[in-house]
Amino acid sequence: MRPSTRFIHTADWQLGFRAGFIPGDAGALVRNQRFETLREIGNVARETQAEFIVVAGDVFEDHGLRPATLHGAFEAMAEIPAPIYLLPGNHDPLSSDALYRSELWRRECPRHVHLLGSREPVIVREGVALLGCPLFERHTLGDVTEHLTPELGPRDHVRIGVAHGGIKEFLERVVGDGERVHNAIPADRASRARLDYLALGDWHGRLRIDERTWYSGTPEATHFTEKDPGSVLVVEIDAPGAAPRVTPRPVAGLVWESAEHHLDGAADLVGLERHLDGFARKGTTLLELTLTGAIDASTRARLDELMEAARHRFRFLRVRDERLQIVAREADVADLPAEGWLGQAVARLRAPIDGTSEVERAEALRLLLRLYRAAS
Repeated sequence: MRPSTRFIHTADWQLGFRAGFIPGDAGALVRNQRFETLREIGNVARETQAEFIVVAGDVFEDHGLRPATLHGAFEAMAEIPAPIYLLPGNHDPLSSDALYRSELWRRECPRHVHLLGSREPVIVREGVALLGCPLFERHTLGDVTEHLTPELGPRDHVRIGVAHGGIKEFLERVVGDGERVHNAIPADRASRARLDYLALGDWHGRLRIDERTWYSGTPEATHFTEKDPGSVLVVEIDAPGAAPRVTPRPVAGLVWESAEHHLDGAADLVGLERHLDGFARKGTTLLELTLTGAIDASTRARLDELMEAARHRFRFLRVRDERLQIVAREADVADLPAEGWLGQAVARLRAPIDGTSEVERAEALRLLLRLYRAAS
């Protein structure tokens, strides 16, 4: 019996992720990139000679995927040169309508792809056992790993738990009084169940709970707030009871970045442009840029031109300017005609209007000035 093993821990592929907030070609690229990332995971498996891959839940975004999406998943997984073990998570639970139960799945799923669809131990080979914790509905009350005990499965094998959910101790701090905790996992489940490793999914960033308990994070991010996504974990265990060696390997094809920039005047636009120039992989970077401060209408017009140019350089740019105030200077307003309907509109916006704030009137003046300059 060969006790040592090397495998890949990944989770939260969310194939079929729609990225509805990203329009056009950029949204299509974000959706399709997930299949390319599976091929990169296959490259890592090939380079490290991993025996198998465990996917700790949320393989798919949901069960309402188009057949073309499922075909894309099959094609990408077929290129991975190692057995793949999929755990149903809260996005794709093993419910009655699960795509895992569909005729298309039975007919076309690659033979080396296996579903961890029960709580019975799965012997990967002599010396290595997987102890799965599949979800049968999106939200399960209580502990999803409760069945994991020292008595479950062979004791003389490397014992690998696979589960999807949140750490119980953390969830209890964030839910309100009287609320039930869903899909909970005790932080010490690995030691209580005498697991050599507990592969977790649900948290989208890479996170070490203890030396035997890890979240791999999602290999491709799904929004800008996720911390440390974009990798898989290569796990090596020499023998039952031995401490695992865990090595992150980056696989993401897209970079999701968040940045904040404060503007107090036109001079600050130079620093903002320099900051945007500093991103190395603009063509594969999705950037959420938050702008704060107060600028005049002329500076705002120059800012709009800068943002328009940046949108063509980045794969996707979202500008959050809710906290950026626009102050209309007299010099800006003086550029607008004082006569005719346009002059009347300017005079109206410079005076108090019931139901509007000074900031809203300044923004209206800015837009009016921008339209006038464009037309001129």
